[in-house]
Amino acid sequence: KSADLPIVTADETQMIQLMQNLLSNAIKFRSDNPLEISIGCESSEEEWIFSVADNGIGIDKTDLDRIFVLFSKLNRQKDSTGIGLAICEKIVNRHEGKIWVESVPGQGSTFYFTLPGKI
Repeated sequence: KSADLPIVTADETQMIQLMQNLLSNAIKFRSDNPLEISIGCESSEEEWIFSVADNGIGIDKTDLDRIFVLFSKLNRQKDSTGIGLAICEKIVNRHEGKIWVESVPGQGSTFYFTLPGKI
């Protein structure tokens, strides 16, 4: 499910790749429960704050500091290159935003990223 999303000034190809990577990870690192993914967006005074939340396996707190490091693979069991989230960070940085994750192991993860925009 998704909320109404704003129109932003950004590179379309890069935004597609960003969302594909985040959604792909939500699918890849799903739990045994039926998959749930939510996409949302909130506004602040100077930026849009997007979120992609899932009910997947989650990420341990000790791994959160390296989640966006190139070739960093947290789950060796899964078919992962360790490139996707590093690319996400580069895309968001190119658009003068920031990206982070909040997660609870066994309950899921929410990836947030910002894009500038006068609201």
